[in-house]
Amino acid sequence: MATYRQRGKKKLWDYRVYGKDGKLIAFGSGFRTKKEASYEALKIEQKKYYSDVINSNATLFEMWQIWYDLVVEPSELDILTKQKYQARGKIIEKYLSDIPANRIKHSKYQEFIKFYGKNVTLNLMTCLNSDIRKVIIFFKRDGVLIEDFTEGVKILGKPYKKSPEDKYLKSIEDYQKLLAYLKRIANYSDSIIPFFLFTMLQTGFRFGEAMAITWDDIDFERNSIYTYRRYSSIKKDFTKPKTRTSIRRVPVSHDLKELLLELKFQQERMLKGLHIKNTDQLIFYDYRFGMISNNAVNKFLASSLEKLEIESKMSSTGARHTYGSYLLANGVDIWAVAKLMGHKDIKQLIETYGHLLLEVEEKENDQLLKILNNKGSF
Repeated sequence: MATYRQRGKKKLWDYRVYGKDGKLIAFGSGFRTKKEASYEALKIEQKKYYSDVINSNATLFEMWQIWYDLVVEPSELDILTKQKYQARGKIIEKYLSDIPANRIKHSKYQEFIKFYGKNVTLNLMTCLNSDIRKVIIFFKRDGVLIEDFTEGVKILGKPYKKSPEDKYLKSIEDYQKLLAYLKRIANYSDSIIPFFLFTMLQTGFRFGEAMAITWDDIDFERNSIYTYRRYSSIKKDFTKPKTRTSIRRVPVSHDLKELLLELKFQQERMLKGLHIKNTDQLIFYDYRFGMISNNAVNKFLASSLEKLEIESKMSSTGARHTYGSYLLANGVDIWAVAKLMGHKDIKQLIETYGHLLLEVEEKENDQLLKILNNKGSF
């Protein structure tokens, strides 16, 4: 453990690091702030801890913690992703730290997978197993003698309950009905959300991508929007795009262009009258709340769907799914759709957006019956 104290006329900080036996391991002085001192002390503690793990029968959680501190924490992953890693780490601490990691057998690990997988999703179990495997590989590279008990394990878990139909609007009619409703009620003095949802439904942007759009990103002459970053509601700041292919230019329809120009006019007038500065020139900046939350958008969307008597439980992410489905259903090339939505290939499209809207499905079924009922020869 480490202790800190402030000394001298200049009020400089020093640190002392002690081992488990209470003996002094290291010390340092002359730091302007306690934070600087603690940073140096932490590096020493981690190095000592790491050494202890390699030379002892460490638990899986102790190994995971070092892997997390050295690999995950310094990475550029966003805060939410790191929090998911931490949550999985707590599972490891609770269920897989009763014996040293080098004594965990494949059968015991499979037993844990079977037990814990009964109440959580298959996706969580897959991610958890992946983390554990990375920890094992990390330490094996350092010569730690540990068997890879994850090898050949059968991942068990509950399938994700949300049906494909809940991810998007079921028909083109519902899609157009929602767009018409949002356009009709759009008024900046009431809410920014109708403008936001309309844009998502017409561009397929991810939530963070849409939040990050500024007025400079729109080219009204070329009828396009350029997206190259995201906005984090947690950090309250811009973050990097999800992938390199997320950087793209998306076409703007006539209806969307008209709505955005109206928003620009209303927003500038409102903010000027209230003496509010939209420093980053964000399109979806609300004069009352600043940046809107995903929760607020989802509540507004649910209320709108209920008013329109549209049977769907989709969230704001469903606007993106609906956009992809709509393009595919209208014959747009699947590779072109992948590019518009920021995917590197069509695999994700086939898995997520490969469903057909109701009208198109019925049309193709009719066409199929005509072919099957044709009694002509080949």
